Amino acid sequence: MSLREHLRKVLPDILPPDPKDAVKGTELIELVKRKLEQKYSDATLRYHFSIMSCDPSAPIAKVEHGQGYYLRTNTLTAMKSARHMISPSQATFGDAFGYTTSNEALLRANKFRAVVARCAEAEGKFPFILENTFGEDAQYEDLWKYPDVISVTWQIGQRAANGVQFDRDMLQLQRSFGSQPFTLRSMKMKLEARPDTYREDFFQCLSNSRWAHYGELIVAEPIEGASLVDGLRALGVEYGIGVTSFGLTAEALDELPEPGAIRHFGEREMEGLNKRIRLQRISESRPRSELGWAQVRELRESNEEIESMFEWLSHSLDHGQAQPFANFRPSGSIAAAEPVEA
Repeated sequence: MSLREHLRKVLPDILPPDPKDAVKGTELIELVKRKLEQKYSDATLRYHFSIMSCDPSAPIAKVEHGQGYYLRTNTLTAMKSARHMISPSQATFGDAFGYTTSNEALLRANKFRAVVARCAEAEGKFPFILENTFGEDAQYEDLWKYPDVISVTWQIGQRAANGVQFDRDMLQLQRSFGSQPFTLRSMKMKLEARPDTYREDFFQCLSNSRWAHYGELIVAEPIEGASLVDGLRALGVEYGIGVTSFGLTAEALDELPEPGAIRHFGEREMEGLNKRIRLQRISESRPRSELGWAQVRELRESNEEIESMFEWLSHSLDHGQAQPFANFRPSGSIAAAEPVEA
């Protein structure tokens, strides 16, 4: 096994996922040496760290404008789950979705997905990213069935350091009257809206969001051209689908750090990100009174990720508090959370 293969194997157990906790090169060298059977010089290891940090398929990323390394959570294989967010004009033809994509375009798509998720968190919402649904085995019809991100907004309780603490009395009242304590927003994402593809993009969004309270088509780049804007607005108003651009060009996305770093943005980084975003609301999403439970049942049976999302929601209700999905344990416990006494 080569040194690079060894490093791919041991680095995920060593590197921290948060860039704020990045390990400096000297310290990382010592930690890696303890894991390797063969001896390598410091210069050799430092060289491999540097080269691998530029490889989107490697598990190591370098802090931008600073020192240290951290765990890249979005490797090239994982990033391919966002390839359908890229228009044919940004790619070449070939795969199951009609085209293959460059690593640069894939990285932009994953950055944008991370931006949308982090902005939702900043607004007090709980984003759930379907990371595996659009993998290598996905089919074209899946674009009409599943969204990219589902945003959960809890209607009860108060924000706390570890999420949302529910008001048990209010929760019981809502259940008694058949009200739902949360709303689900189904979001389809694209890097750009184009005159020749926007109708298909829109109706895919409509199709894969009919079960949720809200449906949203979210576009990264500015939506330009009067006919394109008018066309999207007319469809959005007629069918109750929200259409929004974040105003982030390809150049703006290229200037952002890798997706894992975006998901860990603090207040200072979010201030910088908000200065880059130029929201353009084409139409507002019209709420539905309740979930389409027949479709929900079908989605849960056909998609393991959506099933795990509803398990997470159910677990949150049972425990009287909501936390990010990253803290959820399918075995039935949320990290650092105990059931709340009724």
